[in-house]
Amino acid sequence: MSSPVLLDRMAANFAEHSCHLHRKTAGMTVVETDDLVIADGDVADDTFNIITGTRFTESTVDIRIAETVAMIGGRFSWWVDSTSTPGNLSDRIAAAGFPALEPEPGMVADLASLPALEVPPGLRIERVRDAGQLADYAAILAANWSPPASGVIRFYERAAVAALDPACQARCFVGYVGDAAVCAAEAFLAHGVAGIYNISTLAGFRRRGFGRAITLSALLAARAEGFGTAVLQTSPDGQELYRGLGFTVAGSFTEHSVTGFRRSDP
Repeated sequence: MSSPVLLDRMAANFAEHSCHLHRKTAGMTVVETDDLVIADGDVADDTFNIITGTRFTESTVDIRIAETVAMIGGRFSWWVDSTSTPGNLSDRIAAAGFPALEPEPGMVADLASLPALEVPPGLRIERVRDAGQLADYAAILAANWSPPASGVIRFYERAAVAALDPACQARCFVGYVGDAAVCAAEAFLAHGVAGIYNISTLAGFRRRGFGRAITLSALLAARAEGFGTAVLQTSPDGQELYRGLGFTVAGSFTEHSVTGFRRSDP
């Protein structure tokens, strides 16, 4: 299922997802040039401080890496994908002093071939449509860190207007057991594909089929809106879940943790 066009769409969806809320939220910034995107979430959390969409040339790559680092303040995640250039970009970023983390596979699925949705007993899945549900969604994502990441909470509090705008391209879902929010998922509809992001289940509720059910709910919602292909990136350990939903590997993403010391705003 992999093709240059599909890899381009996967990368473009990731880049747009990285900055779509930033563009509409006061204090957050997006720098877009013809060779990269820098999204600054203004919350001192590299979950939302992202560099992506890199298209440097062989002759300028080292200069552009240095210029990019000089443009940012604080910690950012720099994502290199299968379409990034030059082909040894990750090595060049590492040589500049920012080693790569473990590569993550990019995966794709045909939404026409999804299995039937089976919601485990006791789980109720709702699409996020109000501030309370968005706060629940953020709390689930924040719980991926110990202690929970306060920057994730602050980001969604500040971006709530943009995230809840009916025109927003994100379709976020929360799973509840009783009144407790326990799992989350997002489908981001852009560049002709549905990007699947933020699949999370609280530690005490894992291995019950909740992650599969809420991921499938997001995929089915994307299909209902006319999308035929889904894309995502995952840790190697997450592949089993997604293969069970019809995903196959097509490309890769590599993250570098980058710290810059910008002296003035870009």
